[in-house]
Amino acid sequence: MSKNTSHLIALEPRRPRGWSIVSNALTRGMIEEFVAAHPRDRSHGAIHDRDPGRAVHGHIFFYSTTQRTAAAMQRKFSVPVIVKPFIAHPGEPGADRGKFAMARGARYNTHEHPDQQALGKARYGDDEMIATPGWNWRAEVDALNAREGVDPGRPARLTLIERFSQRVLAGELTARDVHHQNKKIYLTKSQGYWNGLERQAAEWKRQDAEAAERSAHEERRHATDTEQAERERLAGEQAERERLAVVERETVERAEREAGARQLAEERAVREAELRAEKATPEYQERVATEQAESERVDLIDMIAMWEEVKGSRSARDSHATRYAAELGLTSSEHVREDGKLTHLGAVLAYAYAALDLEPDDADIDEIMPGIREEIMLHHQETSSAGRQLAGSEFHTADGDQQAFEKALSLRAMYSGYPDLITLPSPRSDIKKAWRDLLLAAS
Repeated sequence: MSKNTSHLIALEPRRPRGWSIVSNALTRGMIEEFVAAHPRDRSHGAIHDRDPGRAVHGHIFFYSTTQRTAAAMQRKFSVPVIVKPFIAHPGEPGADRGKFAMARGARYNTHEHPDQQALGKARYGDDEMIATPGWNWRAEVDALNAREGVDPGRPARLTLIERFSQRVLAGELTARDVHHQNKKIYLTKSQGYWNGLERQAAEWKRQDAEAAERSAHEERRHATDTEQAERERLAGEQAERERLAVVERETVERAEREAGARQLAEERAVREAELRAEKATPEYQERVATEQAESERVDLIDMIAMWEEVKGSRSARDSHATRYAAELGLTSSEHVREDGKLTHLGAVLAYAYAALDLEPDDADIDEIMPGIREEIMLHHQETSSAGRQLAGSEFHTADGDQQAFEKALSLRAMYSGYPDLITLPSPRSDIKKAWRDLLLAAS
């Protein structure tokens, strides 16, 4: 065999028989289909949908009668999956290597092991598992538990993190002590976690001290002043009578508020029903369509003006749009209203020519309107974000950034002259004077 042949063999992908397959996109139906498609192999799957803090995900353990690559396993699913070899357990060398792999996988899927329960994971029932028909996986899991002395009903021993956490809560250690004693455990959790435990311990200690002080104070008062206790008893009875009076008054007031709330709800329901009925009328729908058309007409005239860099008041933009449309031959009553302003159709055709290079006779309104409405939305986004864009550029301009200054100057020149559309803030006071004067001039 040549060296080249040997090298190619060394680069071949691994072909294990046992696999762990995990994905948030797996569904129970997908797992059932996978298990049914491999009746001569062993499969064990579950949907983990109740684990606190975890997204719903599917998990399959699979042992094949033939060797397979990870890529071949991934191709068996229509959704992205994480595929890893699942063969053996470090504590099972020699002849036992891999012997209990599938039993371990099945036990993991149920989360019955005390260590999994100690992590707060949900316990999944045998009836929720999806396994190869005819395989008594439960018997194998019970045998594995007996072999390892695992009792699923026994709570797991406290972890090292839990023991440190309990000592901090008991006031025996501080967060700094944990860091000094076991830096690895400290870094397992966030700094806020340990500081939070320390603050909680201090708060409990303060509360306990206050309670002890109150108890001692009450004992002293009781022992030295019986008469005062009697006066307090009488005062307490009076306070109770007043409290009952307050409760009665609040009950009446609450009943009145609830009655008022019911009346408001009924009135609101009537108004909503009337509004729904109104919205269903042709007149209402026609009015809404008219308002939308007018809003689009105004936006398109503004967009034509900005496209042509025509600045000024709204009336100036209206006049420019009308002149622009007249140059295109759009002068009929379909295109121009009696007040001299463009109609919705006139504004659409004028904008289509200005921005889309479409001749009026070639424009199919039904075809181009969806795209034009998208451009209107972009126009709104652009004009509403102009101030933020400018603020970002002028922030860096204040640091002396030449490119940021040029961009800020360009933005001010672009967006100035439309006071009813875009409000530009004054240039920052910390920009050097020469640049600030140019920015002011551009505004």
